[in-house]
Amino acid sequence: FNKIANFPAMHAWLAGDEESPTDLDLWGFESDHYMFLDLKKWLKEKVEKRKGKGKSKGKEKKGDKDESTSERKEKSNAILALFVFIQPVIAAKEQLFPNIPFDVFSEFILSNFGSNITLSATLLILFSIIDNVDILSLHARQQNAKLKGEKNVDATAWIRLLARAIQEKIGKDSDDLFEDDEVTEYTTEKGRSILLSLKLDKMARLLKLYPFNKERKVFEGQLKPVSHASIDPVHIICPITAGCETLSCKGQALRVHTKIRDIPTAILIKGSKISEYAYVVSGVCKICKTLYSAEHEHAHDETQGYYKVHLNSAKYLKVEQNLWVDRVFSQSVLNGIYSFHASAAAYPEYWNNSFGNGKEISCRQVWQAFIHESICMVATPSGVNFIGLDGLSITGLTEGAFAKLGENGNICASHGHSCSECTQPYRETQDSPPDESATVKMVVIDGIVMRPQHCSYDNCSNTLVNHRGGVFCNVYNLEFGARCSCNEHQEMWLKYNLEHSSDYLNGARRMLHKPAEDLPWNKTRRRHVQQPHDESDNEISNKKHYFSASRYYCVETICAPCGAVIAWTKFVKSESATNILKFLEDVFPNEESRPDYICIDKAYKVLRTAVANGSWVYWFKGSHFVVDGYHYTNHCSDDYLCRKWCNPAPQDGSAPNLVYIAQDRDGERYYKRAFNTQACEQLNSWLGGFESIMKHMTPSNFNWLIFLLCRC
Repeated sequence: FNKIANFPAMHAWLAGDEESPTDLDLWGFESDHYMFLDLKKWLKEKVEKRKGKGKSKGKEKKGDKDESTSERKEKSNAILALFVFIQPVIAAKEQLFPNIPFDVFSEFILSNFGSNITLSATLLILFSIIDNVDILSLHARQQNAKLKGEKNVDATAWIRLLARAIQEKIGKDSDDLFEDDEVTEYTTEKGRSILLSLKLDKMARLLKLYPFNKERKVFEGQLKPVSHASIDPVHIICPITAGCETLSCKGQALRVHTKIRDIPTAILIKGSKISEYAYVVSGVCKICKTLYSAEHEHAHDETQGYYKVHLNSAKYLKVEQNLWVDRVFSQSVLNGIYSFHASAAAYPEYWNNSFGNGKEISCRQVWQAFIHESICMVATPSGVNFIGLDGLSITGLTEGAFAKLGENGNICASHGHSCSECTQPYRETQDSPPDESATVKMVVIDGIVMRPQHCSYDNCSNTLVNHRGGVFCNVYNLEFGARCSCNEHQEMWLKYNLEHSSDYLNGARRMLHKPAEDLPWNKTRRRHVQQPHDESDNEISNKKHYFSASRYYCVETICAPCGAVIAWTKFVKSESATNILKFLEDVFPNEESRPDYICIDKAYKVLRTAVANGSWVYWFKGSHFVVDGYHYTNHCSDDYLCRKWCNPAPQDGSAPNLVYIAQDRDGERYYKRAFNTQACEQLNSWLGGFESIMKHMTPSNFNWLIFLLCRC
């Protein structure tokens, strides 16, 4: 790089200066791209050539020498910085969009194509030529014979291939590409392709997309890609409604709310393309004074005050003060997080590396796009726009959306769900034919350990006041929020800080910890005692201090055997039988809503608890608890209650709606389970991929994301 600073021509070419020499003049040959090996060879030739000329005529003055040395250092540093941020291959430059006069282009179209050719067909031909410069280079090279054995061909197979593709794209209107006297009913498809290919050849020459000089003797090199920057459209981000939607205004026309000279500019991301010249304008109704933006309506109510109506039909979403995105981008964020378990930090890294081109998006902007798009996705099926208070932060917007759309953990869209996997026709016996007039349903319930934070005070699960380092909710923060300053607890506080630092062994263990791996360094001592997975809640607190926030124990889900989630909730301390029964009572409050079978991995413990507290009378009227097939093999050998009452697949005919006799393709009879009892295990396996993301989320973000994952 220090050597390049001594060659101004190469320095200008690398920097992309307009007055830099052409590729042929600089390198001595044409190429689509130039490698570092080419650069090394070029430098070697130039250095050797300079050495051959001998020493310079005279020595420079000391001051001039120092100045030239410093200049060379600055140039070399600039080139080094340039090479650090480019790919290992120096990409070919783009050429400008053809800038011929319109009357010349119009005259060519009218004189070479049919008089009825449409604008869409004209633009299709134009952009097909511009975006296929490699085909044009191949065509021109074969068209001009240079070596022995080559022949001059006017309509090469390359250009005929392009002509054939254009004809197929236009379809039945392809006759408009020819004048009336050019084709007849006897003209073959090959003849049509040759005629059109000759027109395309002439048009490419008119657009100066022909790699030979006028005499067709010198091949000037491969055609470079054509830049579309000069024809990128101007985007105006404006309201999507033409008139005021307030009933009393009767469709009053909207006026521009911002003065034209004050209209702000913004960056707009459409799909994967960035437009830096987008203009944002809002409208206002002169009667009701409602403000209309591209993504929301802003109005005032005497009871609610100022509020925003978030439009489900918005074309663009605002994710920052001067950054807007279209729905294609926001939907790709939603699908990326959902399908690839991507976090709000991983997705922008992928997008910046793939499409950024120097313009980077942040994780905060990605999360904004995710929240706005998910709100529209949830609110659209109901046909109602989400209404929130004006001036809400993204956290307040998420909390408000979950409060109004989150359904308190119940997935209303799944209530009443019925399909062939989760609903079976009733059978009197294993051999009897199914009775289609009566049905049997099952639900599966299980939990997965995901641990968002909550208030650290005993028996309090309220939201933290401060999610970054806070340990109490708003109530207990007033009483215990101030740090203890007594000498009695200072030693304990210093020890806690030391053990939770990254320099301490336990800190290194936490960084290396992977829940799926059973490694020696994962066996860390728990600071807060958690209840065993299957035991009842312990009312006695074992905490020694409140230096860190407490965490929920698990997320419990109820789903159908087909995988559709019916409801979810969070258990604070344990997945005890008491908590499970309370959860089931909240979801199925009456006998009509209860399923026939409830499959739980610890069904025998739930059954024992129900008998002990008397709730079995409530459940045994129409529901039966069974263990899933995987856990039953571990329970049935040593637990009579499980073996007798919770068998998921009895083969003695006592439960014909759980196991029935079917026939295979060869006519052999076999026992077949009626339901998939592993549905929740399969759901938890998928949800577990989000555990590393969600354990660091605030409660509002956690609730909203769990709701979306269960709803989808």
